Amino acid sequence: MAQTLATGELWHDPALNAGASAVEQGYLQAGLALLRESRYDYEQRSYRLGALSDSALGRSGEIYDLFTDGMPAEEASDVLLWVGATLVREAWEIRGGGFADTVGEGRYKLFFASLGAAEEPLLEAARRRPDDPVPWSEMLAYAMGMQLDRQQEDAVWDSVARRCRSLYRANWLRLQALCLKWGGSHEEMFAFARQTVDALPPGHPASAMLPMAHYEYLSAVFIEMVLEQGKTFAFATLETDYWEAGLVAELKSAAAKWCAADPRPHPDDLEGHHLFGWSMYRADVPDAARWHLAQVGNLVVGTPWDCMGDEREELAEALVDLRMS
Repeated sequence: MAQTLATGELWHDPALNAGASAVEQGYLQAGLALLRESRYDYEQRSYRLGALSDSALGRSGEIYDLFTDGMPAEEASDVLLWVGATLVREAWEIRGGGFADTVGEGRYKLFFASLGAAEEPLLEAARRRPDDPVPWSEMLAYAMGMQLDRQQEDAVWDSVARRCRSLYRANWLRLQALCLKWGGSHEEMFAFARQTVDALPPGHPASAMLPMAHYEYLSAVFIEMVLEQGKTFAFATLETDYWEAGLVAELKSAAAKWCAADPRPHPDDLEGHHLFGWSMYRADVPDAARWHLAQVGNLVVGTPWDCMGDEREELAEALVDLRMS
């Protein structure tokens, strides 16, 4: 079953696919055209920016060369935003995704140097487009990597929230910053996830911050109890007790706020369905798990299915248990 699962695009955007391919070949104007088209659709702008920055890794200097004095503010903001976001991703590529103690001193120096260079273009992009939340969203990744203090991180988040409280990537980054592994706490993380669900309009997939918080919590506990201490049975017992009735009701309510409102398509829909499907499966709510997982087809993602093992095997096992394969 695991062999039939595939990785692939989670959002069908043919223009983005073509533009990202062109950017990889060095045709940077294709990327600017896509950012220009999405200036006032912030969710699309954020999603496209991420894909275009991934495609432009190693080309941040070439993107900056597109900036000229006297450019109209909106065009300049597009260029500077893309420069800053690409520098952020180039930096995180250098660092890698491991815990801090797995990153050597040399890599840390390169990481901080590359990431530090992202601040100026992102802030200048924000200055030229005061309404745009996306530069501030990218600043959240900058702030987390540069290990800014909580007051500074809070100020960056407030700058996003004043402009677009529902922006999916910004909510994801803020939740990450509040995780225990990044210097926050489980309590802060869950409080933010619940506040997000309350603050969202009906029909928005950022309600998935709640199952994301459960994923982060259980991942941390799994690492500590199973991988570090070998307490597999104790963890299984803990998880069985963890999904109590009030918690499950809260998950159902968050999912309903998103899905019962006949939401418009969103770039992060499939990620949201994976998160809710995973949490409903772990919580033994099979009908809800089946409904969410039916929306994702055969596409597999790392988060949340890598919580306790290989993502392909974990999702395949869930689909078999749910009699969906």
